[in-house]
Amino acid sequence: MTPTELPATLPFGLSPLEEGLYRHLSEHVSSEADLLASYRELAEAPDTPEAARYLIRLIVEDEERHHRLFHEMTAALGNQWAPSSDAAPDLPSGPRSQALEEVTIRFLAAEREDQKQLRALRREMRPFRNTTLWTLLVELMEHDTAKHIHLLTFVRDHAARSNRVPPPPSSSPPT
Repeated sequence: MTPTELPATLPFGLSPLEEGLYRHLSEHVSSEADLLASYRELAEAPDTPEAARYLIRLIVEDEERHHRLFHEMTAALGNQWAPSSDAAPDLPSGPRSQALEEVTIRFLAAEREDQKQLRALRREMRPFRNTTLWTLLVELMEHDTAKHIHLLTFVRDHAARSNRVPPPPSSSPPT
């Protein structure tokens, strides 16, 4: 199943809460497909200025990733009993992972240092803000770095937990 192909019927065994979430995610994937196509069209239109085309392509990359993430969450809900490679994985339960915790701490330090350097670089580029896209691109990298810090913090905190208990199943597998 590709990110634009979703089952016409609801998967078996979903709780009412999961069913509502599945529908919401599925509808979002479907409704965003037209928007994504429109972005692509604008990015390729011959009369779109090159700077706008460049920025719209960045939006398309983000929207494609968002589309894929929504699809993966939908696939995870729909394939609870037979997880597939295109589904967002569940969080693992089990013992604390000290090695993962340690490496994410190192990565966090690197990302925080990058954050400082990007902030300084953006200030250095102020004279160019009305003639280039550079300051905007550095700002976007700052946002990405903040996102990386958020993701790594989640990984670190999750790796540091022990004796995690998975949530109870919402329904029984099909027989």
